[in-house]
Order: sequence, then structure tokens, then C-alpha cells
Amino acid sequence: MILTDDQRALRDMAEAFARKEVMPIANQIDMEEKTPDSLIAKAAEFGLYGLYTPVEYGGSGADMVSVCLVCEEIAKASPAFAGALTVEMILCPAAVAILGTEEQKQRILPRSASGERLMAYSQSEPAGAGNVMEHLTRAIPDGNGFRLDGSKLYCTQGPAQTYLVMCRTRDNDGKEGFGCVIVEREAEGLHIAPYEHKLGWRGTNTGPIAFDNVRIEPENVLGDLLTGGFSHRAANHANLLGHVATSIGCAEGLFDLTLEYVKDRRLYGRNMSELQPISYWMAEAWAKIQACRALLYDTAAAFDRGEMQPATSNACKAFIGDACFEICCKLLQMWGGSGIMDSTGVNRYMRDAKAKTIAEGASEMHYAIIANQLFHNSPALVPPQTFVKGAA
Repeated sequence: MILTDDQRALRDMAEAFARKEVMPIANQIDMEEKTPDSLIAKAAEFGLYGLYTPVEYGGSGADMVSVCLVCEEIAKASPAFAGALTVEMILCPAAVAILGTEEQKQRILPRSASGERLMAYSQSEPAGAGNVMEHLTRAIPDGNGFRLDGSKLYCTQGPAQTYLVMCRTRDNDGKEGFGCVIVEREAEGLHIAPYEHKLGWRGTNTGPIAFDNVRIEPENVLGDLLTGGFSHRAANHANLLGHVATSIGCAEGLFDLTLEYVKDRRLYGRNMSELQPISYWMAEAWAKIQACRALLYDTAAAFDRGEMQPATSNACKAFIGDACFEICCKLLQMWGGSGIMDSTGVNRYMRDAKAKTIAEGASEMHYAIIANQLFHNSPALVPPQTFVKGAA
């Protein structure tokens, strides 16, 4: 892939940031399950939160290839921090930029881009993230606004101050659908439960949130009240590509460490690199990483041109996520007993790689979306016209 000067500059900036600011504390983030405030502030100084936000709203307006390059480089040091960064950098601001009114964009995006007031995206419920017809969180009309009640699982929050909440909706005419509302952290009735301890992707502060009669003013409905969930697909596609870049960076980070380890270690009286199947495994891992990168960046370039085919981002998420987990498992095997010791800091890559096959939708959900595209020509689990009830 041929990069522009701007893309190379952003990649080099991210590589330096990861090496200097992230790598020295990456194991600490994993073991303490907390991203230091100092790193969050440093990311803001480097303009990472506003990288994908349009220039007119305080961001850099970078293209998707550039964004993926940055996510990939940071994930080589800490896949957990990089994963959380994609939500703040891509998913939430993209949703507001695409669907928001001018007032919402002016109110939310500049403070998000500066890192002053970060965002969280909340959708998952026990019925399944994509099974929106069975979700229980609801926004019901109340005068000229709405009242939000219900709860969400696995909300990746971190230091978020503004929440984009997907919910069942109903308008004043009785039509029911699925949309998104904006909830500020200070809202009366918003309850944030203690964070969950996770296998991987630690430091991202994931946990349940609940809404008890939270008042939603009309200006805090994001996009169409009844079909907003489907309008979010463009933001979701963008975020999936950034998320996939962190999966690749995760595999690359462990590959780089393993390569040095194999080069330096002697085993059974020989250099470890001379033993089979070690050299074969390393070559295979390298080849698979290159194949995953080719698929991602071909898709990201098509996204930037407006030519990405429906469900291609889902294919990237499922296929590359699973492949990178398999790569990390094979690489970790080469470390022997030291690989399962937390002190070496390498097994976090395998755990993060597994978490990434589930976060942002499990692989099976994405394959189900692809199947719907193949058999029903619909790149979604539920078409909007099927979901909206009471429409004429």
C-alpha cells in the first residue's frame, strides 16, 4: 500500500507516541485494569480523540486509512488502550457527525475532540447486542420530551461524560422503533455500576449502566427517533475498521516481542530459531498478519472512496479478529512457561486478541449479517421497515 506524506506522518507520530507514552505502562494498565489519567491527557495533547472528527468541529478530519494506521501502531504497545481509543476517536464522534443536528455537533464534538468531554456508546443488553427487537431499555414520550428507563451491559465508559444510548422508542403517534438518545453523566437517574473484571481489553472500564426515569429533552435525540439504530450503520462500519486495526496491531505487537525472544534464546543447545516448528510458525504468523493488513487497508481505502461493499467491514471484523487471536495463541506457545507468567507481559496480547473477537459484536453476529447480505440483500440483522410498528 502506498501512503501519502500525511498518512506516513500520522503513522510515525503514533509509533513514537506508543513507544514513549504507552509501552512503558502497558503491563501496568493490564494488571491494574486502569488507564492512568496522565495517558488520557497525553492522548488529548496529541490530538488522538479528534483525529476522525471533522475539522470544522475541532478535529483533524483524517481519512480512515490514517485512522487505522494510528490504531494499529498504538495497539502494538497496548491493544487494550487502543481498543478504548477507537470508541472515543471513531464510533461516538462519527455517530454525532453523521446524524447530529448542527446544534448537537457544535455542542458535543469540539469538547470530545479536545478530550475535555469524552463519549461512550451503549447498546448491549442480555437479549444480544444485535437483537434490538427484544431490548428492554425504552424512551417513552413525556410532554415535549421523553423518559428513559432500562439498563445496558458492557458499556465501555472510561472517563466518558456523554453517553450515546441505543433504546426502544415510541413517538407521540404510538409508532414504535429503535433509536439513540444523548445522556450526560450528570443526568438525574443515571446510575453507573462498578466496572467488571475482564479476561482482556483491561483498562477500558467496562460495566453496566442503568436509567431510572431519566429526562431526555427533544434536542438530545440523535438521528431519527424510530430508525436511528439503522442510521448508525455508517458510524459502526467506520469503527469496525478501526477496531480491526487494533486486532492486527495486537498480533504484530506479540510477533515483534516473540521474534526477539526466539532470536535471543538458546534451547537444547541450539538457537531457538533453528528449531522446528518454531521457524515455520513464525513465518506462518508473519504471512497471516500481512494478509490481514492487506484485507483491512484495501477495505479502508474503499471506505474512503465511498466504494466499500455492504458487509465488508463485518467480514474484516470477524475474519481478521479470529485470525489474529489464532496468531497470538501460536506465538504465545513459543514462550513456554514464561508466556503464562504475568511478569513477562506477553499473555495480555492473547487475552486482548480474544476480547477483540467479542467486543464490538462477536464474530458469529457479524457472520450472520454477512449471511443476510448474501441471502436477503440486507446488510443488517433487522430491516427498519420490519422493526417500526404502527407505521401507516
